[in-house]
Amino acid sequence: MSTPQRPSPPSTDRPPGLECAKCGCRHWEVVYTVQRTRFIQRRRECRHCGHRVTTRERIIGARFTA
Repeated sequence: MSTPQRPSPPSTDRPPGLECAKCGCRHWEVVYTVQRTRFIQRRRECRHCGHRVTTRERIIGARFTA
């Protein structure tokens, strides 16, 4: 019996990560962090153009208490 294999992700020339929608920069500063019940919310600002985005990071494999 063979083990099922996951399909490989499509190959890209660029590494994975957060990229600015305005200028394409991958360098971010965290403006502020808020701890929520099931995730951490961060407001990030592009170092190059100042564009801001909000990210939500889930805790995997651990209990998270606020």
